[in-house]
Amino acid sequence: MPVCDGCGATVDAEHIRKRIERLELATRYRPVHIQTLLLGSVPPANSEDYLYSSENAGAELQRTGIFLAYAVECPLPKGANASEAVRGAAPTLIKRVQFSYKPKSIALFSSAASELISALHEAGLGDSLVLKDGAPFAELPDLARAQSLRTQ
Repeated sequence: MPVCDGCGATVDAEHIRKRIERLELATRYRPVHIQTLLLGSVPPANSEDYLYSSENAGAELQRTGIFLAYAVECPLPKGANASEAVRGAAPTLIKRVQFSYKPKSIALFSSAASELISALHEAGLGDSLVLKDGAPFAELPDLARAQSLRTQ
């Protein structure tokens, strides 16, 4: 069984297929210049709940310079600790943010994403953070809210 380069787990072919599908969808809608990076902890387990599975949402985000990414690139198995997984993924994520995404602002969402706050500050990205009362937004901001984050 292969090891997934997105989550580090030993996985089956179906896991790899779904990861490639998520990467293709995200790449299709990635803006050339990312204004706001919406950053969550882990993607939803159900493919239909993945934002980029909706063509309209992905196209609208791309047009406004907003990109959605997750610290851990694959859904976690039931019972897994999301905070622990996010802590483990932080060093790789920081490199993706600095060298690939290069956003003007970073809006964190989900409670487990709070594990990223200190790592982002240590990497010199603290000034880019958009938080709600010093913490991540509870859930993925709606499109209207995400667009307003772009101008802050």
